[in-house]
Amino acid sequence: MRSKDRPGMKASPNVRVSRLSLSVFYHSTENPAKVRKAVLNLIPPELRERVSMDEVVTQGHYGNEIGIITVTLKGKNAFKTLKFIICSMERVDRNILVATVSNRAGHRPSHLYFRVSKQEAYLGKVELMDGDDVIKVSVTVNGVRSVDQLKQFLEVLTSGCTDSR
Repeated sequence: MRSKDRPGMKASPNVRVSRLSLSVFYHSTENPAKVRKAVLNLIPPELRERVSMDEVVTQGHYGNEIGIITVTLKGKNAFKTLKFIICSMERVDRNILVATVSNRAGHRPSHLYFRVSKQEAYLGKVELMDGDDVIKVSVTVNGVRSVDQLKQFLEVLTSGCTDSR
């Protein structure tokens, strides 16, 4: 991420978000339109009209219908969406995300994984959740070589959140 492109960001000029993916499962008892709305609520309003949702409907082990919705953003839209998601969280959730980054990094430290409540997202709120009824967020941060660098990146990103949450 280049400092001149991201005012207030002091991270290394070689660190940037290259990809962000949102994915969610829904069951036949759920309203797919509401699940789509929950996913869209995690995307900045100015990008919602431009995103493409991939949706697949398959069958579970017992023949039950299961839908899978995925949205993938790249480049500056991925960064904007990550910042939007993180800055929409309550401060306590942002702090938990940073404090638990070692548990949320993939086998490569440039990959960050976390989950947010599907129900809260539908209501327009972003809440970290480690349960089942979630939207999975996967982020690739290029230029990060260690979990400590990923943590520094998140600390800088969260420090740029201006809301009072």
